[in-house]
Amino acid sequence: MKAFDVIVVGAGSAGCVVASRLSQESQSGGAVLLLEVGQRDNDPLIHIPAGYAKILEHALHLWPYTTTPQTQLDGRARRLEQGKVLGGGSSINAMVYARGQVRDYASWQNAVGETGRWSFDDMLPHFLRQENNDTFHNGRHNVGGPLSVRLPHGINELNLACIRAFQEAGLPYNPDYNGITQRGVSPAQTTIGGQKRCSSAVAFLHPAEENENLDVRTGCLVHRILIESGRAIGVEYSHNNQVGQVYANEVILCAGAIQSPKILMLSGIGPADALNSLGIKVVHDAPDVGANFHDHPLVPVSAHCTVNVGYQRDSKGLHAVANGIRYLLTHDGPASTNGIESNCYFDPDDLEAEPTIQCFHLPIISENGLSPTGKQAGLTFEVVVLQPASRGSLKLKDANPESFPLIDPGWFNDAEDLRRAIGGVRFIRKAMRSPSLSAILEPNIAGENQLETDEDIVRHIKEKTTTMRHPVGSCRMGADDRAVVDAHLRVKGIEGFRIIDASIMPNIVSGNTNAPTIALADRGVDLFLADRRA
Repeated sequence: MKAFDVIVVGAGSAGCVVASRLSQESQSGGAVLLLEVGQRDNDPLIHIPAGYAKILEHALHLWPYTTTPQTQLDGRARRLEQGKVLGGGSSINAMVYARGQVRDYASWQNAVGETGRWSFDDMLPHFLRQENNDTFHNGRHNVGGPLSVRLPHGINELNLACIRAFQEAGLPYNPDYNGITQRGVSPAQTTIGGQKRCSSAVAFLHPAEENENLDVRTGCLVHRILIESGRAIGVEYSHNNQVGQVYANEVILCAGAIQSPKILMLSGIGPADALNSLGIKVVHDAPDVGANFHDHPLVPVSAHCTVNVGYQRDSKGLHAVANGIRYLLTHDGPASTNGIESNCYFDPDDLEAEPTIQCFHLPIISENGLSPTGKQAGLTFEVVVLQPASRGSLKLKDANPESFPLIDPGWFNDAEDLRRAIGGVRFIRKAMRSPSLSAILEPNIAGENQLETDEDIVRHIKEKTTTMRHPVGSCRMGADDRAVVDAHLRVKGIEGFRIIDASIMPNIVSGNTNAPTIALADRGVDLFLADRRA
């Protein structure tokens, strides 16, 4: 067996950054092995900006996870798919670029105390180092990095009406929600470059694959981390139904908030009682592995239009074929956009305060939050609670590496989250009655024309809530004894082993998690290299 300097498990948003940088940094020593359970990102749908809707609709390149029954909602299980391809979530998501708020990272800093530096000021250099922004060139943005970030090249009429409507409802226009303040209504910033998706694989991994010291292997399901005398020495994984082991000086787990805790527990690192009950030998009793699991809940509110605006017809039948051909020939048109060309951030309790709600403005009617439903033009608002207090858990179903874990996101099991969502829906209804939208929306909101009382809205939330696909927190970072990793992302109780992905977030950020995950991966590599030099 070939021995490597570092094995990186998972080629998602974080793993592509980690493997790329380690292969390029002379300080890291020898060869780097990157193991990914998905396949290569060769599907054209991945790279066409509008293709993500088809990817999600047809469950391509995904882990088809479902949650446990959500008894605090209507008792049904929900979809919670995750990327299963080079680039992970960054290859199948809606490409929205959002960093969150300063206070998000203050909560990370509070979690580590004096043991590390994770404030927004500590993270900003990593955002800047990675970014190539086509519009904003100031102290909050950068040009020349590998990750392309752009504003829409033209905003459709329905999203322009949304931008006007939210100003009429009391929000300011904010050209840059990743700038000084997040509050307001804005054009959406996306990770699109050259009219193509700029995933973590495209930005970081593919350029590094030319390096002789980087070995990328796809179709590899990691079963467990090999641990000897309290130190990680390699991994066991299967490929084409063959199980093998590979060894390294250090192991870095970048498999995400679902797979990372699963692999830890299969390796004997987790709650001792639960592991013993499944016949897994306990290597290190870590009771909070799989705890603190949380996600952004999403509540859709829709209405049909009285005029033919938006992208409803562009995704159907001959229109979809024509737009696909147009994109292949010219790289423009509806297929060159993610379709989410505006969004807003606000606190429904106080429009002058820092936001607690994020809302995307989808210029389509969508029942599943993925793709257009029906032929009539319409608008779907996606109301997202930004800083949920609700917490869930992730547990092993059994000791079989191929089994899916038991995933309970616990959406809205905290009353404050529900109260904020109610306020968010009420403010959206206000914006829909503003002059710019009331002129083009049908008076009866599609299927939701009774959302007048709090009781009506609660029923709607419990029936319609779905996921933003932003799971985090299941291997949280902290200075306390129960935290899974320390401020340098080292797994507590095991030498030579780190976790660098969204699972380490003590608290979720106020917005889409892809950009913060990519930035924390860059910071994680800096910490890794600094520890080696020490």
